[in-house]
Amino acid sequence: MGWRLLHEARKVSRRLSLVLSLAGLVIIGLICLGQPWIHFRVPLAPAGDAAGSQTIPINTIFFVRCSDISCLHEYDQNAYLLDFAWAFLLFASIASFILCIILINIIFFTSSNMPMLDFSNVIVSLLTGTSMILGILFYLMQAHEYLQEGMTYKLGCSFYLAWIGVFLFLMTGFFSYLNYMNFWSLLAIQAIWT
Repeated sequence: MGWRLLHEARKVSRRLSLVLSLAGLVIIGLICLGQPWIHFRVPLAPAGDAAGSQTIPINTIFFVRCSDISCLHEYDQNAYLLDFAWAFLLFASIASFILCIILINIIFFTSSNMPMLDFSNVIVSLLTGTSMILGILFYLMQAHEYLQEGMTYKLGCSFYLAWIGVFLFLMTGFFSYLNYMNFWSLLAIQAIWT
């Protein structure tokens, strides 16, 4: 049983990589299209005011749709870090889609062993994970620039989902690297000698 599983390890790891990359693609969609990133508490009065410390909650999401055309004419010149975050997460979503297409091609349509496709999976998954990390960091840097005295914040579920997505893409790259280096066949050769 173990011998057979060892010979099927390359196929299993590719299928596992496809599942991980599809889960990462879903996570990118979730974090970009509606889950809150940061929960701000904005004070209505200065600190130490006799009226008390009343605050308003503000939840931020990544892409905000505006139903009024006048929103398109209002561009904040200081939001350049947010533009970088959008660009990196857009690149991560495109790269993760390409990664899924390559893995589907390898699993279902390629009959021979092509190490260059595994190597391209390594590169694309590392680019996707790195782009997600940069998108997260630029978003947090932009939020830090808008913090004012007395404001507090707590990170939303999208922040944590994004780090889970980074982990999924890095694991996809790790499994693809093992396939590229023929790691599973090295284990099979050692299993013959023992």
